[in-house]
Amino acid sequence: MWSILRRCAAVLTSAALVGGLAGASPVLADDFSRVDRDPVEGTAVVLTDGDELPTALFSLRLGGSDSVGAYTATAEGEVQPRTAYVESAWDDSTQWSETDAATGPADRAAWVVANSYPSVGLTELALASETVFLDERQAIAGTQAALWHVLDGAELDPAANDVAVAALYEHLVAGSESAPDESAAPSLEITPSQIEAVSPEEPLGPITVTSAGTAPVQLSVRGAPAAWLVDAGGEQVRRVRGGATVYLDVDPSVPAGVVTLHARGSDVPLPEGRLFTGRDGVRTRPLVTAEPGTTTSSTAATLTWHAEAPEAPPSPEPRPPETVLPSPESASGAERPVEVPDATPSDEPTREEEERVGGDGLAGTGTWLSGLLVIAGALVVSGLLILVLGRKRRN
Repeated sequence: MWSILRRCAAVLTSAALVGGLAGASPVLADDFSRVDRDPVEGTAVVLTDGDELPTALFSLRLGGSDSVGAYTATAEGEVQPRTAYVESAWDDSTQWSETDAATGPADRAAWVVANSYPSVGLTELALASETVFLDERQAIAGTQAALWHVLDGAELDPAANDVAVAALYEHLVAGSESAPDESAAPSLEITPSQIEAVSPEEPLGPITVTSAGTAPVQLSVRGAPAAWLVDAGGEQVRRVRGGATVYLDVDPSVPAGVVTLHARGSDVPLPEGRLFTGRDGVRTRPLVTAEPGTTTSSTAATLTWHAEAPEAPPSPEPRPPETVLPSPESASGAERPVEVPDATPSDEPTREEEERVGGDGLAGTGTWLSGLLVIAGALVVSGLLILVLGRKRRN
């Protein structure tokens, strides 16, 4: 008995483990980035509104791989410690995508970090900014202030800051104004990210998987039990190269379903100037990478299909309104008074009551006389019985 129970418990435990693994998200621990150590502090800067803000160069570990330098994209807020970061597209935020400038903020930010510290050495950077000397703290401050300007609109007060910091700031801001439009796509991307179809007779797609790396990208689907990824020839696929096109083949017996397509790439090159935000909407200051690196990246897309809705029965035609002919009075212009029945109860008897009751208010004579005759007969009978009983007693 106990052996049977132990075997059942083992089966249930295995089933629960498999179910948990099947339902788990394919985004593993090394698919997101973290600020992994204390930042390198820069010189504090003063803005034109009088605010004095600290600057720093953070260390961002990319998906469990390289650690690269990163600056904050906004002047306000805090970098939450041990917060998970993920790569984001610049176009996902209207703060940076909606601008009237000829050169977009993302392009200007990429130019700033590519032409400043730590991508460029301190001596070379001092010569480019036409300053005599530039140390690490000054370089961090000038670069951070320039990023805040092109991304967040912050203005540096030249008179209230270090001369070298102000010189580097002016050099980077002016140079970014003519930055080329080189906004690259994310390191790993699925296009389109959403597909919806009604009663699909053909596989859903095409779906393009783009990767900045040369290594194959792993693909998987979660959701409907009868759906497979196939290539243009109908062969099932689980790994593709960047730029490949795939389709979602759906079992016709499944009328509706939702599938999440996951893509995961390893050792994906990541150039400087990429935007990282808090994972799952966590509120933390966004970061901009200041050095190139490699990362383990993942992304997803949603595919939905459903059966065609049945046709609704035709609604009844509306009946034309009835035409009311005007009365002669209304046609002549005189309004006819409306008679309102008197709701006050009357004390006079109705015709039915007058038929049951005589004119003097008494009941009808026929019914009244019958009742008197019945009473008289009963009295006579009672008297006779009394006489008979009296005679019998005397005898």
